[in-house]
Amino acid sequence: MIGSVGSSSAPALIAAFMKEAAIEQNVEVSLVKKSLDVERAQGEAALQLIDSVLASASSGRLDVHA
Repeated sequence: MIGSVGSSSAPALIAAFMKEAAIEQNVEVSLVKKSLDVERAQGEAALQLIDSVLASASSGRLDVHA
């Protein structure tokens, strides 16, 4: 296939491949950032849950029927 590409269209083909690779990399980076945001939100929710349990336990009463 590469042998059939004329010398005048080779730079355009390389540019198209480079552009596609950059787009794929941007998508992958976006997915990693989104997963980090989800992990961070879950961590914050877990900390809030722990804090609420500790606050309930410090009052001497712990509601086990949540």
